[in-house]
Amino acid sequence: MNHGEHGVHGGQTQGGLGFAKSPKARGSPTRKVRALPAIKIRCLLPSVLSVSSGGGRFPFEDKMLRRLSFLFCGLMVCACIQAQLPADEPLRGWKTVEGQAFEAAIVSFDGTTVTFRVRNGQRSPLPLARLSPDDQMYLDEWQKKQPLKIVLPDVVGGDPASLQPEVLSEDERNEKFVYRTGHFEFESQGKFTQSLLREVARNFEATYELLKALPWGIEPAPASGEYFRARLLRTRSVYEAEGGPKNSGGVYLGREKVFLVPFESIGLKTVGKSYAKDDDFDTSTLVHELTHQMMHFWLNYLPQWVVEGTAEYTGILPLKTGRFRVSAAKTGLRDYLEHLQRAGGVPAPYPLEELFPMTNEKWNEILTSNRTMSHRLYFTSYLLVYYFMHLDGDGDGQLFVRYFRAVGAVRKEVEEYDKAVDEFKKQPGVEVLPDGRYRGPGGLKHPDRPAILKSETAPDEFQRKTLQILLNGRTEAELTKQIRAAYAKLGIRL
Repeated sequence: MNHGEHGVHGGQTQGGLGFAKSPKARGSPTRKVRALPAIKIRCLLPSVLSVSSGGGRFPFEDKMLRRLSFLFCGLMVCACIQAQLPADEPLRGWKTVEGQAFEAAIVSFDGTTVTFRVRNGQRSPLPLARLSPDDQMYLDEWQKKQPLKIVLPDVVGGDPASLQPEVLSEDERNEKFVYRTGHFEFESQGKFTQSLLREVARNFEATYELLKALPWGIEPAPASGEYFRARLLRTRSVYEAEGGPKNSGGVYLGREKVFLVPFESIGLKTVGKSYAKDDDFDTSTLVHELTHQMMHFWLNYLPQWVVEGTAEYTGILPLKTGRFRVSAAKTGLRDYLEHLQRAGGVPAPYPLEELFPMTNEKWNEILTSNRTMSHRLYFTSYLLVYYFMHLDGDGDGQLFVRYFRAVGAVRKEVEEYDKAVDEFKKQPGVEVLPDGRYRGPGGLKHPDRPAILKSETAPDEFQRKTLQILLNGRTEAELTKQIRAAYAKLGIRL
């Protein structure tokens, strides 16, 4: 669950609104390597020929025919290789900013420099800024259509240097035990055994590394201060008093920039005066809320199904001894579905025609009033993220990564605008008012607002526009049909 500026995740608790615990895949991590397709050439001309002479057969080597044989094989290899290469871009007319016209084909474009191939085959680089505005726009659209090189990580774990938890303080009287790892500072209301502390620390750090490694472009950084903050609370009553919604298993409070989780949501038991892992110990709720925290600077730009679907996706990935097996995402999917079957059945997917335009307010209303529907929301959000990551198109996450890049570009634009406003406020004559607004001399030029900030409806329009990247020309009904078909191939009927 993320709460405050955003929505709510039910997590795992008795009577909780979200999903129950997702079991973790067992077994040691394995590495899967996909070999490049081999080019197989069979030479049909023999190097040793047999001819009849008189009443017998006499083998002899004919050097000329052997040369022809090798030549034939070489030509076949070249033909096969050429057939597998992408077709060259066609020649087209271009203009420089000075108005000089030329004809060339695109060889490559990295966003700042384009390499052209002219008619005689020569290649020549040219800065993007040297081209006319129309041609710059053409290149921008051309680049959007090019396949992205996406490599999913295999196994992701925390940096060993960050995994050694440090005990900052242990105050038994006030139930305050503070621990620190490389990127996290977390407070517990009970003392952790060394094994529990080590397990929690490495799962925190592994989640940080996972969000860095996934191709979504997330660059995890604390919303404030040097460390990500968390509070692990002994009882549900304390959890709710601290801001945790009722019937929830965990929450990320965006305004306070901290996530809360009660002990019962991860399965802890008392051992003497300390807490240790119980038999039902599970960190999926921790991973879910940590994902929200890692994506803090993205949450306001994403629809709720993406916010919760990505957190469900990471929470369901197989995790053991602080190592996520991304390459075993299908195992996590199957284990999750089996768990749902044992727990009462797999929820029916939520209609995409209603899910995609759903507001945060409507999402939260459903979570607090209809447990069955809330299960469907989270289940469908996870199915969508898994589909876009592993099943859509060639199964390499092309559209989902393009979607995140489009959202990230606008997020960066707003970030740069905020920095420009901060600098504007520092100029002589600019007065910052108590309510946060400001005023200044009429001659000062205020930074231009990004489009997403220019009206109250702009954020919704932005979400509708970026959704088209994922739809890719499909209607919601067509996408639903393709999703069902893709899961059916895995033996999963929705």
